[in-house]
Amino acid sequence: MSWSQATFVVDASRVEPLSQLLEAFLAASITTENAGDDEFYEVAFPGTPDWEKVRVTALFDERIDLDPIIDFINAQHTDQEVPVQVSRLVDQDWERVWLKSFTPIEVGTNLWVCPTWCEPEEPNARNIRLDPGLAFGTGTHATTYMCLKWLAEQNLDQQRVLDYGSGSGILAIAALLSGAIYADAVDIDPLAVNACAENAERNHVTDKMSSYLPNQLPEHSEPTYDLVIANILAEVIIELRDILLLHLKPGGTLLMTGILDSQAERVMQHYGDEFTFQKTIKDQWVLLTATR
Repeated sequence: MSWSQATFVVDASRVEPLSQLLEAFLAASITTENAGDDEFYEVAFPGTPDWEKVRVTALFDERIDLDPIIDFINAQHTDQEVPVQVSRLVDQDWERVWLKSFTPIEVGTNLWVCPTWCEPEEPNARNIRLDPGLAFGTGTHATTYMCLKWLAEQNLDQQRVLDYGSGSGILAIAALLSGAIYADAVDIDPLAVNACAENAERNHVTDKMSSYLPNQLPEHSEPTYDLVIANILAEVIIELRDILLLHLKPGGTLLMTGILDSQAERVMQHYGDEFTFQKTIKDQWVLLTATR
């Protein structure tokens, strides 16, 4: 099956009525993205982006004639030209198409992330063999890259690690390759929990790593972890403060990212004076290393 794709560029105030029209015309999906360069915005971040121009893309069954739809939309915007581009998409396994672009990358001293369908470029290095499936976390995003680079430079001998918001489990595995004695991986997505378990098996660390949904994480009478990692988003990290600190030992390290540079100060203030912070920046993203 193939699809027809129509992409419109409109003022932000026109996005909602345009989307309603496209839904009425049986669009299979509608996505929005910034059509200008007025503000950086992470798609997954909660809230409403302050964009001036917005690119609205609608996907239709190829059997639907788009010409009358576009004519009708233009008739509703007689006061302003609405640029539109139409293209055809051939249906395919989009997940696997993306994964083919995922190649081995070096993320720190002697630490590589290598997809399972590639041979390691440095067989004797610390290689994380990874198939993320539908879970977030391949090492290519700035936030994950900064965490991996930090972990690659640490000696985590005898430390216990909690990776909260683990995605594929890549950071928990990296911690184990850097000497950690055990790692627990937690994610709200059952697909991510499954991906963690599968990647632990690929990397021969099933005896040192477990994966859980949040309500499945075993309870302990006192803080258990020397290192807690949260590669999520700033607002979520703020919301999770009490939970993360509940698990972190006194003197432990909290590694936090998914935070834009403009959000870092608010996160640090929220976690309070009991921490000392180090800040690393890459591509507008911040890694906060907090020592309790």
